[in-house]
Amino acid sequence: MSRQALNVLLFVFAIGLGGYAAWQWQRNRVPPPEPTQRSDYVLREFELTALDDNGGESFTLRSPYLERDRDGKSLTIRRPRFTFPSDSGRWQVRSDTAWVSPKANEVQLLGGVNMVGPTEPSGLRTRFGTDTLSIFPNDQRASTDDRVNITQGDSAVAGIGLRVDLAAKRFQLLNDVKGHYAPRQ
Repeated sequence: MSRQALNVLLFVFAIGLGGYAAWQWQRNRVPPPEPTQRSDYVLREFELTALDDNGGESFTLRSPYLERDRDGKSLTIRRPRFTFPSDSGRWQVRSDTAWVSPKANEVQLLGGVNMVGPTEPSGLRTRFGTDTLSIFPNDQRASTDDRVNITQGDSAVAGIGLRVDLAAKRFQLLNDVKGHYAPRQ
């Protein structure tokens, strides 16, 4: 093999080795961290009453932590305790976290949702347990597509999918409904 052919072969090998090294370096680079989004404000250990368009109470909220999104103006809340007024009384709702839309016309409750209805004339209260629940305070309704367990006294009903009319204290389970009813006393 001639010296010129050897130089060409070494040159091609060096270019290949350099390209491989550059490819490996690019592959192993850590992407820059995403810029942290700062919230507009944060509230700790607070009580807040949201008003509807007419100035009436839409809901009352107590929580250890609330954060408002700078861009969307929505609220993210940890361990919220809501009270929703309705024509039939006050509904109490707890969950692990919640999200409130910019105009406060929708509240999404996430994780360990427990909703308790107003006291009935019999003294009993209806309790709903589910993983997610959307409440529309202005329309006085709530809904979920998840599994729901409902109890009232010794009666229990479970199903998938729920629609609640908060004003009329009526609920509808949509699918796979099972339950047992205790006789009224």
